[in-house]
Amino acid sequence: MKKLLVTLTPAESKRLIARGILATNVVQNALKNGYLCITMGTTSGYIVEEILGEYDKTRHIAGIVVPKGLAITDGTKRYTDAIFHKGQYVENTKVVDILDKLGPDDVIIKNANAIDENYTPLVLLASPTGGTVGAFIGAACAKNIKIIMAVGLEKCIPASYDEFCGQFGKDDWDYAIGTPVGIMAVTQGITFTEIEALEALFEVEAIPIAAGGVNGAEGSVTLFIEGGDEETARAYEYLLDLKGEPPFPKVEHVK
Repeated sequence: MKKLLVTLTPAESKRLIARGILATNVVQNALKNGYLCITMGTTSGYIVEEILGEYDKTRHIAGIVVPKGLAITDGTKRYTDAIFHKGQYVENTKVVDILDKLGPDDVIIKNANAIDENYTPLVLLASPTGGTVGAFIGAACAKNIKIIMAVGLEKCIPASYDEFCGQFGKDDWDYAIGTPVGIMAVTQGITFTEIEALEALFEVEAIPIAAGGVNGAEGSVTLFIEGGDEETARAYEYLLDLKGEPPFPKVEHVK
């Protein structure tokens, strides 16, 4: 067994997660033979870009976190969800438009805003009707549609959802520096982080051992990776090439 140490910036992590998700058999099957639905979010933008080659990731965002706080983007400047049917990009279509066509072999990818201490993905809700996740979660559970929650380890929080579940909704705040929100746990979703991406791509195990940094490494995660000689060597060369992924482009259309 070989050991590998690496620090990944948020942008590098997003690129890694995108490639890891696309390397899984379940997603490859949905992309080639059924429906792959990629809802809004920054990491999701990288997934679409990996498939199409060129894509304006800044327009694949609804809710957003910026220095001033939680915010939403201008809806007139957003794309819709990215829907692929048997490898073909279906433009101007949302997940809610095709829910009646989806089944157990299809996949919905949703970004999470946090991972709680139990590795449960959480989603913030600025919409009074629950936004994208509110529109599909019932049908996904009823029809056993696979939900993959793409989220970087930078979003781990040292608390359980149970500690604040039911304590607030979007209209309950007395003060809010940023857009008021509610929150929900997507317990039916499969949490997919850098850990799962590395396992899918190289069959190695990864454990986060540190987080944060400065000079552009803010939000970074440092990983201890271990695997077979060949697998770890491949991961090392791959991550060397991944280093230097530019930061996410500035989003200008924030409300």
